[in-house]
Amino acid sequence: MSADESEEEFSLYAHEQAVIRQAEAMLERLDEVAEGVRQLARAYQDGYHESRRLVRISDRMQLDLHDANRTLSLQTRELNALNATLVKEIERREQLEQELRRIASVDELTGLHTRRHLLELGEHELKRMARHRRGLSVLLLDLDHFKRVNDVHGHVAGDRVLEHFGTLFRSALREDDVPGRFGGEEFMAVLPEIRLEAAAEVAERLRARVAEAETQWKGERLRVTVSIGVAEVAVDEPLERAIARADRALYVAKRNGRDRVELAETELPGASGQDVPDA
Repeated sequence: MSADESEEEFSLYAHEQAVIRQAEAMLERLDEVAEGVRQLARAYQDGYHESRRLVRISDRMQLDLHDANRTLSLQTRELNALNATLVKEIERREQLEQELRRIASVDELTGLHTRRHLLELGEHELKRMARHRRGLSVLLLDLDHFKRVNDVHGHVAGDRVLEHFGTLFRSALREDDVPGRFGGEEFMAVLPEIRLEAAAEVAERLRARVAEAETQWKGERLRVTVSIGVAEVAVDEPLERAIARADRALYVAKRNGRDRVELAETELPGASGQDVPDA
């Protein structure tokens, strides 16, 4: 073999060795790539499983949230219904309270103030008088011979007379005056900011109207008269004492023939303890 051939053969061998080393290097890189692919595949698989797990958790949470919303909606409707019931109950109680207050303050037959409410309003006017030092008077009234109306015509006719008198009573007073039914056929009025003489004029006007009026009852004309006692409330005088003085003046009106107005003095000696004549 010549030297050229030997050199050529050596070059070919070196080339083959280089190719083999390249091939081995490529195989090693392929192994690395394959391992990378396997790791990527495992990561993808793990990610897929995690995604599925998260999706299941999300689905569960959505279901729980849906159930919670549905429960909340039901509770909201129940609360709204309960609230509506409570509102109606409060309104009913307020109406009942107003009705009870009305019953306690307004006489059902005459539409005037009840005795209790009349006295409460009288005390209020008494305090106002004390602050402003203005006049305050009271009228105490009693229908004359009213018992005869009940005895002859019955209590229904008597109620009609009382009802009619209540209308006349209000019409004879000023807007700020306080009329009330004191009991039975007895009535009272509190007249703010008015002195004795002016109160007497109011009482006389009422007496005249009642004397001229008549109540129709089953084709009959029922007539009544009224006796009135008038008292002006003195400074620092309790309302009860002024009413007592008006009551004694009323007794005098009854004693002197009824259908009249009598004015109360500061004190009427000997009046207390006497019997009032038959109304």
